[in-house]
Amino acid sequence: MQVQKIIEGLGYSPNEAKVYLATLSLGEAHISDIAAKVKLPRTSTQVIVDKLHKDGLLNFYVQRRYKYWVAEKPERLLEGIKKREEAVREALPALAALKREGLRKRGASDPTASLGLFRMFADTSVQPMLIANEKVEIEYVNAAWEQQFGYLLEEVKGQNPRILQSGKTPPEVHKAMWKNLKEGVMFQSEEIIDKRRDGTFFTMLTTIMPVNHNDHLFYIQILDDTTERARVEALRKNLLQTFGE
Repeated sequence: MQVQKIIEGLGYSPNEAKVYLATLSLGEAHISDIAAKVKLPRTSTQVIVDKLHKDGLLNFYVQRRYKYWVAEKPERLLEGIKKREEAVREALPALAALKREGLRKRGASDPTASLGLFRMFADTSVQPMLIANEKVEIEYVNAAWEQQFGYLLEEVKGQNPRILQSGKTPPEVHKAMWKNLKEGVMFQSEEIIDKRRDGTFFTMLTTIMPVNHNDHLFYIQILDDTTERARVEALRKNLLQTFGE
């Protein structure tokens, strides 16, 4: 392990690290001796020495009007780390507040922040789930949905979910669905008949929820067997408790 790189990792420049190590190896030295060892101009070396002195890494004594520099014990480097750590800890509450504010502002202006939360929720569900934005464009589907419909996310992203319609669902069902959703009310039905990629039809318990999060509207669809109403209801409550407003 290269010692100079370790010192540089503490926030010192390569030349500052060289000057400290040179002074440490010389024991005690005039500024010209240090400059010669590190092969830097005397004026540049003096600036560095003064900085290291201010940081507590170098000290000096005067003899016959000459100033001799001595490196403090290497443990002083640890003291510097502790001081920086304490300063950072003191600043943590303020930094955390700034982060929360940044996330709040981002969530209010960027719907992808909310979408990311819904995606994580969908990925933990065993039920097929589809997430559409306020323009009714598919934003995300989970793995269970891909398996059920035979489409990949890349194939349906940005499209309207109507591409999945079979044409066999009673028109009044779709009418009731949009009435509920526009009023901000959950819709649930066993009468929706969807179509897989291979052209086959199927019916499942369909639950669609309009969810507002950080001033952004999403439509979340959950599919399940008609015998699993309780499981869907539990999932719905969990989703609304987590993201609902």
